[in-house]
Amino acid sequence: MEQFFTWETLTTYATFVTTVFMVVEFIKEVKYVKKIKTKYLSFIVAFVLMCITNYVLKTFELIDVFLYALSSMAISLGANGLSNFNVKGS
Repeated sequence: MEQFFTWETLTTYATFVTTVFMVVEFIKEVKYVKKIKTKYLSFIVAFVLMCITNYVLKTFELIDVFLYALSSMAISLGANGLSNFNVKGS
């Protein structure tokens, strides 16, 4: 494997959830970003990343933005679940 990420690998659920989790964990302490609740930040990251990925792969359709939003919610919930995995009582 020569690359850790490719645009094609971002089309799998597991890679996408992991990527969103990584990005959110990396940026959530940035000055203005820390004011946003993590669950909303992860949705925003997932939505933007999904739009960019579809644009780069030339599969972006404006009509599908609603579906991107729904998928981003599912991905956000999955990524947030990773951060709560070892918390007792969750």
